[in-house]
Amino acid sequence: MKRSLWPLVGGLVLVVGLLGWYFFKRGADNIAIDLVAQFPDAIKQQDPTKFSVVSATLHGDTKQAILVTEDTPECCPATRLKYKLTVPDNAWLRVGLGLKEEAWTQQGDGVLFRVTVSVGSTNDLLLSMHVDPFNNSADREWKDVFLDMSEYAGENVELIFLTNSSVQGGGDNRTGDLALWGAPRIVVK
Repeated sequence: MKRSLWPLVGGLVLVVGLLGWYFFKRGADNIAIDLVAQFPDAIKQQDPTKFSVVSATLHGDTKQAILVTEDTPECCPATRLKYKLTVPDNAWLRVGLGLKEEAWTQQGDGVLFRVTVSVGSTNDLLLSMHVDPFNNSADREWKDVFLDMSEYAGENVELIFLTNSSVQGGGDNRTGDLALWGAPRIVVK
């Protein structure tokens, strides 16, 4: 009987180990700055009415997100959301990119997401990604990105989230431009 208990004990240890790893991994990020919580203080350009905080679900995964709509021709083809902050040591920007599910069936050309960091007169591009769920079914989910910001540790910066209604030089098609910045936050490792 003692030998028949070993597989059971081994299986139990394995399950407890996997659960511990899962919960440790989920809690591994130390959120230094929650950008959704800081949203009221962010600078919203070109038209502040184009930005709002929503609960957004993409492919069954729900996140608090900042929605940017660019559906009216009166505004410029790009929007900017600026955060003024001091970058902590070992900082990473974590954010999910996507378009609301109702945009997936609207014949548009997607949205160009960009993230830049401005320090004094220097403006560094950290990310440029085109998301087009109508034409690319692989874009019908959150595109989670992790951007290393450690080189800016201790500096006062402007972290800028930009969306363009199309890929640069591709015209100004705003059909289905319901861009989401999912759970943007600065984490430290």
